[in-house]
Amino acid sequence: MNTDAVKSLDQWLDNNLDAPKSERGKYWFPLTLPTFGKEEIAAATACMCDYQTSMGATTREFEKGFAAFAGAQDAVMVNSGSSADLLLAFHLVNPLKPRMKEGDEILVPAVTWPTQVWSPLMAGLKVKLVDVDPQTLNIDFDDLRSKITSRTKCLFAVHLMGYPCDMQEMQNICDEHGLLLIEDCCESIGAKYDGTHVGNFGIGGTFSFFFSHHMTTMEGGMVICNSEEDAEALRVLRAHGWSRAHIPVSQQTVDQRFQFINWGFNLRPTELNAAFGLEQLKKLDAMNERRDELAQRFDEYIDSTPFLDRISMPAKGTSCPLATVVRLAGSASKCRVDVLNRLEEAGVETRPVVTGNLARQPAAKLIGDLDPTDFPGAEEIHHGSFYVGLNPMFDDVMFERMIRTLDTAVRESVESSKTSKVA
Repeated sequence: MNTDAVKSLDQWLDNNLDAPKSERGKYWFPLTLPTFGKEEIAAATACMCDYQTSMGATTREFEKGFAAFAGAQDAVMVNSGSSADLLLAFHLVNPLKPRMKEGDEILVPAVTWPTQVWSPLMAGLKVKLVDVDPQTLNIDFDDLRSKITSRTKCLFAVHLMGYPCDMQEMQNICDEHGLLLIEDCCESIGAKYDGTHVGNFGIGGTFSFFFSHHMTTMEGGMVICNSEEDAEALRVLRAHGWSRAHIPVSQQTVDQRFQFINWGFNLRPTELNAAFGLEQLKKLDAMNERRDELAQRFDEYIDSTPFLDRISMPAKGTSCPLATVVRLAGSASKCRVDVLNRLEEAGVETRPVVTGNLARQPAAKLIGDLDPTDFPGAEEIHHGSFYVGLNPMFDDVMFERMIRTLDTAVRESVESSKTSKVA
C-alpha cells in the first residue's frame, strides 16, 4: 500500500472501528476478550491490498521476530498450534532422518490438549499417558519414572496453562534413560525455566497463537528449534515435502523450483496471520505483564481463603499464566459442579482445565484400554479444578468483581454442602 492509502485506512479505522465489547452473550466476565486492534487489522488489510497473501516474506519476518523473543535459533510458522504439534511429531519419524520408528513409545501427560496425543499417534508412535501433579498441573515425575520401559524413546512434555515444568528434573530423566525430548508450549508463551524460555530444552517446542492465547494471529502456531538442519527439515515437512534448496546443475533431475525431497503436509500460514503476529509481538511484553499482575492479585485472594490452593512452581520457574486456575481445597474440594453452576448463573464463564483427565474422553480409546482412576492426579484436577478468564484487557474493577463473585459462590456452595449433609 502507498503512504496515502495507509493514512486513509488508518483514518477510516479510527472513525469506524468500535472498541470490543467487554461482555460476551450472558457473560460479563468471559474467558477471553480480543487483544488486537486497528494495528493488526491494518497490517492484515495491507497484505490483501498488496496482493501478498500466501506465505512469504512477512511470514519469515515474523518467524525471526518470534525466535528472537523466545531466545531460539530459528522458528517455523504453521497454521495452528495443533499443526505445530503434528509437524514436530512427524519430524521425529522423518524418513530422511528418523529419530524414532513406528511403534516406538512416547510419553504424554494425561492433562493436555488432545492434539498433543493425536499427533504422535498419527505419526505411528505408541502413546502412553503419564499422570500429572495436581499441585503443578504438570507431569508427575514419580509416575513418569515408573512408566519408562525399554520401548520408551521420547518424552513429549507440556508446560500447562503458562506454568513451566521443572526442566532440570526433566532433563535428568531424559539423560538417564536416553530419551528424546520435545515440548508443547502452546499455553505458555513467556514462561521460562532458569531464565530460558520454554521450548528450548529439547529438539523443538510448539506454540499456539489462537484467539484466547497469550498472543494471536487469528489462527496460527510456531515450532522453535536450535538447529538449522531441524528448521529446514520442518519447513520441508510444512509445505508438501517441497525444497527450494540449491542443487548443482550437474545433479539436477527435475526443475529445481519444483523439487520434492520428502513427504509433507500443507500446514502453511498466510501473510495475514504473520502480519497480525508482528503487531502482536510489539504488545506481547505489556500483555504478559498485565497477566502477571492479575495473577498475583488472584494469588493474594487464594492466600486469604481456606477453600482454594495455589499452583506450585519449580524454584527456577517463571510463570506466565494463560488463565485463572481455580483449585478447590478443604471443604470446597467436592463442590466443583455446584460452584460452576453458581458462577455460570452469575455471568462468569467457566471451563475445565484444558479437557480434564484425557483418559475420560471418548476418543481416549484410540490410545488403548484406559482406566481413568489410574491417573489420580489427573482425576483430582478433573473433579476439583476449573478455570476462568485471565485476559490483559480485563480492567481492575471487572477482575475484582470476579473474585468477589467467586468467593460468594464457593462459600455458598460449602454452606449448602454442610446443610445437605446435616439433612
